[in-house]
Amino acid sequence: MSAIRQAIRDPGPTSAEVDPRHLSQAGHQGADEAGDLCDLLPGLLFRLDAEGRVDRIWGAGFADAPDLRPGCPLTSGFAQSQAIALEAAYDLARRNGVASLCLSAGAGSSPWLQCDLAALPGQGVAGRLSDLRAGQEREQALVKALNDAEARSAGKSRFLANLSHELRTPLNAIMGFADTMRQGVFGPLPDRYRGYADLIHESGELLLELISDVLDMARVEAERFDLNLEVFDVREAASAVIRLVRGQVERAGLEFVAPDLRERIEVRADRRALKQMSLNLISNAIKATPPGGRVVFGLAREGEDLVLVVEDTGCGVSEVDLARLGRPFEQAGSPDQKAAGAGLGLSLVKALCDLHGGEMTLRSRQGQGTRVCLRLPVVVRDQVQPELDLT
Repeated sequence: MSAIRQAIRDPGPTSAEVDPRHLSQAGHQGADEAGDLCDLLPGLLFRLDAEGRVDRIWGAGFADAPDLRPGCPLTSGFAQSQAIALEAAYDLARRNGVASLCLSAGAGSSPWLQCDLAALPGQGVAGRLSDLRAGQEREQALVKALNDAEARSAGKSRFLANLSHELRTPLNAIMGFADTMRQGVFGPLPDRYRGYADLIHESGELLLELISDVLDMARVEAERFDLNLEVFDVREAASAVIRLVRGQVERAGLEFVAPDLRERIEVRADRRALKQMSLNLISNAIKATPPGGRVVFGLAREGEDLVLVVEDTGCGVSEVDLARLGRPFEQAGSPDQKAAGAGLGLSLVKALCDLHGGEMTLRSRQGQGTRVCLRLPVVVRDQVQPELDLT
């Protein structure tokens, strides 16, 4: 504190008492220190006079750097074509304040030398030469790594698609023979064996569903899933979905709320994909909802969008699990619920929704249920309203 008080009482010489020689010495000392720091940095910094000649050079330089010498033009170390480009950049920097170009130094080399120019107050121009080769090598390595990763992913998807196809063929035969035994085509079976046949058929249906999901997901990831777009009344697809899930909902002891299908809605979409998205969402809702709960299936037209909603009063999903859902093989819920599927249903819905140019939103609260909404821009304009028999 005594030193501070002393400084306040005796602040030292005023501006009128400062010796100009001290300021000059301080300025030169600061410039020398800045130059010393620049000499430690990679690349070259330089200053050009009004005639485009090198006035001063700083920097540690780099291999294959052009030979810049004080008093010589900046273009002296370059080939004629490069020199013309440098002169144009120099004129541009003096007119507009800044200029930048990429040069090649050496016969047959690709551009690797970055030259940045900026006008200084007065007539001078400051510049910097930077070696881009290290960055270009890193970029090439990243591009190669990305291409390799995409190739491996595509190979995995092709393998899964081929494997799923080979599995589906014998599985259809197993289910067919099991169904023949259930119906007693060649004679009645004892109750115990009939129960075994029922289990074989039910397990085969579950496995076939999982294989179909794996196959479709692999085709989507391998970019081999082509939409079969056609114009149809969405009520036809919705009615087929409702008929397929009625029995499953009743066996689960749930209340099922179906959409009001009186209004005709023509869409241009993939009929099978639309059914599959609806079935996957409803199936997930049934699995997540305990007996006595409710599953709501809604369809509506909003402008040129078809809005498909599936909502349940099931166990819901925590915020941590919610962020993971929609990715392949990601599951949430109890162990029994996870064992009921492979975690592909929702990710396949999202992929098919994306292929239609749509958007999927997912809202859930643990213990209160889940709501999934698909907004698909597939509605056909200028629709007529003929009657449709949905019985």
